[in-house]
Amino acid sequence: MVVRSRTWRARARSCSAVSALLVVGAWTLPEAAAQQIEQRDGAESSAPETTTASATGLSLDEVLRELETQNESWTITELQIEQSRASRREALGSLLPQLSSSANVTYQGGGEVEVQGNTVREAVEWGVNANASMSLFNAPQYFTYRQADRQLDATQAQSAWQRTLLQLEAEESFYTLAAAQRDVDIAESAVDLRRAYLDRSEALVDAGLAVAVDVSRARQQVLEAEQTLLEARQNLGNAADALAYLLGREPDGELRVDFDPDVIEGGESSLQGATNSEVSREREDFVSRRYSIEAAELARRATWWGLVPSLQLTAGAQLGQPTLFNPNGFNWTVGIGASWLLYDGGARYARLDRASAQIAEQELALKRDLRQASTELRRASRDLDTARAAIDVAREQVQVAQETYEFTSARFESGLATSLEVSDASQQLLSAELRLNQARLQARLAEVRYRYLEDLPE
Repeated sequence: MVVRSRTWRARARSCSAVSALLVVGAWTLPEAAAQQIEQRDGAESSAPETTTASATGLSLDEVLRELETQNESWTITELQIEQSRASRREALGSLLPQLSSSANVTYQGGGEVEVQGNTVREAVEWGVNANASMSLFNAPQYFTYRQADRQLDATQAQSAWQRTLLQLEAEESFYTLAAAQRDVDIAESAVDLRRAYLDRSEALVDAGLAVAVDVSRARQQVLEAEQTLLEARQNLGNAADALAYLLGREPDGELRVDFDPDVIEGGESSLQGATNSEVSREREDFVSRRYSIEAAELARRATWWGLVPSLQLTAGAQLGQPTLFNPNGFNWTVGIGASWLLYDGGARYARLDRASAQIAEQELALKRDLRQASTELRRASRDLDTARAAIDVAREQVQVAQETYEFTSARFESGLATSLEVSDASQQLLSAELRLNQARLQARLAEVRYRYLEDLPE
């Protein structure tokens, strides 16, 4: 299934309250600052919910469409198919009749030659020739054509798999960028709220209601939040460049996507129990491998049939000046010939042995890789189940961290806790929210990988 794009800015506003609790630090905002934030959130929440993808970023459908038209590797797969088609046409040409013609004009330096009044040789001779040839029986050429046809099938299947991998990489980059955008939002909220607490701490110190160490701790929390924001922006730029590279765009770090990570829920995977499944033998990469083995077998048979004779039919027509031996100036010929290579020093038998060994190697490698792919599929299914369960754990950690922060803040207001305890609770809450965002990302990546390994990208 392809995850459809959604307009999530409005939902992001509703998450701003959660982000506020996550990153509020160890502090209670002054009433004016709190009122200002509430007014800002209310204004954003009342914004129209019909924001288009062009204003917020690319949707997943738009990313996949642009991948098909702009990615060079996608175009290369199409060119590889064209090369295989050309090779098949070339092999077919060797089975069809061959036509050729030639014309010549020759000046004889000795001049015209006559014998008893008959011209034996003209001073200037000219002639036109037309020739045709066709293989009546040439088994190696027939098997070579079949090999080229099967190799075309292998190239088409391999190209389809390469496109599937490109789509997988694009989806992974899409969701990674979406998670990076959310990390930046969380970090920015943390910086804003901790700066507000720093201002309040300074005001309380000026009023004699707090000590200088509270200001120092608040300033330290601001610096830590700013460091987290710098790292989040760095990751955002890297994720944007990775997706831009796949889409054939200039990597400037400004690309954005339209996706709400909150749509990724936890719980049991719908693929529960798939850990006993095996990868489909009809997956494009394995289909391509089987076609390649068949092509190698046809090449081996072509070498074997090279031990038998080949028959060739030829025909020709010549038109030139009348001569003593050709009064009409026209002649035609038809012939049939056979050729048989009786001994080549054992080279053909050596090629047969080499081809047989290569085919056996490819068959064993295919069997091994099928088993490995089934193992990877089961591992991906387990990873998906674990990642979905991790979302529930991370969500509960956020809830516990929020309750701890609220309890510690209440104790601080009552003089029963220090600002350091509240600061630690705030940091744990911020870390829990970031872990939840990463858990959702890992769940989405695990789901995407499982679908593509099972060859179910849609």
